[in-house]
Amino acid sequence: MHESTSVRWKWGIFAAVAMALLALYPQINLCLVRGRDWNGAYVTVHGDEAAYSAYIQALIDGRPRRNNPYTGRDDAPGLPQPESLFSIQFIPAYAIALPARALGVAGPTAFILLLVLTAFLATLTIFWLLTTLTGDDRLAAAGALVALCFGTLAAGEGEIFGLLHTSFTADSFLFLRRYQPAAAFPLFFILCVLVWRMLTTKTVRSSLFWATLSGFLFAILIFSYFYLWTAAAAWLACVAVVWLAGHPRDWKRTVASFSLIGGWATVALVPYALLLSHRAVNTDAGQLLEISHAPDLFRISEFMGMAILLALVFGVTRRGISYNDRRVLFLGSLALTPLATFNQQIITGRSLQPFHYQWFIVNYLMLIAIVATAFILWQERGSMSRRLPGRIAGLIALVALGMGTIEMAGATRRTASYARLCDEAVKVGQWLAEAAKHDGTQSDEVREGRAPRPMVFSSSLPVASILPTVAPQAMLFAWHLNSFPISTLAESRELFFKYLYYSGADEKELEQSFLEEGPEILFAFFGAQRVLPDMVVNTKPIALREAGVQVMKYGAFIRSFTRIDAATPALAYVVVPTDAQPNFSNIDRWYERDAGERVGIFTVYRVRLRPGAK
Repeated sequence: MHESTSVRWKWGIFAAVAMALLALYPQINLCLVRGRDWNGAYVTVHGDEAAYSAYIQALIDGRPRRNNPYTGRDDAPGLPQPESLFSIQFIPAYAIALPARALGVAGPTAFILLLVLTAFLATLTIFWLLTTLTGDDRLAAAGALVALCFGTLAAGEGEIFGLLHTSFTADSFLFLRRYQPAAAFPLFFILCVLVWRMLTTKTVRSSLFWATLSGFLFAILIFSYFYLWTAAAAWLACVAVVWLAGHPRDWKRTVASFSLIGGWATVALVPYALLLSHRAVNTDAGQLLEISHAPDLFRISEFMGMAILLALVFGVTRRGISYNDRRVLFLGSLALTPLATFNQQIITGRSLQPFHYQWFIVNYLMLIAIVATAFILWQERGSMSRRLPGRIAGLIALVALGMGTIEMAGATRRTASYARLCDEAVKVGQWLAEAAKHDGTQSDEVREGRAPRPMVFSSSLPVASILPTVAPQAMLFAWHLNSFPISTLAESRELFFKYLYYSGADEKELEQSFLEEGPEILFAFFGAQRVLPDMVVNTKPIALREAGVQVMKYGAFIRSFTRIDAATPALAYVVVPTDAQPNFSNIDRWYERDAGERVGIFTVYRVRLRPGAK
């Protein structure tokens, strides 16, 4: 058996550098295209990153763990805020924000650095795992590139599946979504190596030592990202069962080791459950928690897992590999993980956006297991010491990097206009951040929760989503508003109505939007689970009459709009595209606007409520 202590890191470092450069492709492209006009924006890998970077910037600014960067509400004495998934999964957030604050780095820059660091460390940790299992550093380097570059394809997303016009297509390398799962993603593979050492070390004392490290790391994952730690829990259950079946005589040691991990998990889950019990009332609905016992058996990663199991059975029956070979058992546990992960609801009755497993972890696990299984089967045809020829390893690496280039080039092409818009939005955010020094945003009253933050209305919702990554003011409405706690779902709906009202939209325009625009307009009214059926197990299509009801409600809202509505919350700034300004009639009815200031492609108006307006 190959000893993991003889890892030669040279090839892993080469692969990690190549992966980091490939991950930077869209960012380099933006910097080159913008040139001296680049304002420091990071290129978005996934739409949800705007909410993550906004939260990180709030922590960099010294705001409390429980904060909402969009509404501007912070936890304060006498005004406690509920927990959110951001505040509960706080370890990655602080791991990014605290060094950034110490170094004077802003949120966008921190996200660019995180992209490079994640790509580099993810490659190295997968390389470490594959070297541990196979003993071949060249194979491990190539295999790490295969896992990461083909991960989007294995999730049923990206360029290839985009050609098939699937209903929910994601761009780029999925594991790079910042900061979830990116910041904690490499930890999963370190956990795999630690558990391997726990199971294969020669002494009970050493086994318990590695179990302690494994349990501690699992506890960190619990406060890092839900889909990583629950997938890790499913895998740990699989490997425990498989190992007990393969080595029944060593059951005491196996039970003791996994019990130690379970002890660490219990210690972490008690405060985790306490925090979760204080979550906002809208959290479960916003996260699309469903009650379901339906099996989920037809995902790509599950088919991949079954193929791995069949290959291992073939190796045992035809190649003479022992059924209790430690590598076979370990790979078998990985292959079973998708089935366990996607079907836990059969027992628990709870399903929470299972596509996250498909995107962010089990797809990568299956590719790692495929690489290791194929190598072991090839190796068993000759000597246990056979190494993959350098030319073959190099060819595999080139194919993987070629696939990665296709993915990143396609993502860069599709998101280029949005990247430029975000960079222009950053310029507006910098303007607002400078204005915050004088508009009361940094006052003690705001900091202590005795006064609201100045409110920004942006007629462009993508701009509203990215502004809190730079600007400390609150946003009237943004697509990611519901990612954080709000008082009620009705409040979110009312804020969206106000956004439409200040944008100058009437009932007919809203009705036309339902018919012509993309899914975004539907999100605010019906939720993502009604618009993107791939996100949930049980789907309910949107009926035309439901849209009609919302149009009537909006009509009633604008007819009953009063000064009290305009003042709660009161606007301080209006941000609009200079060349596509909205109808200001509704804003001007309630607010006085200054002459405005041109900021890049946008115009920013300072506004104040008209005295006595009716």
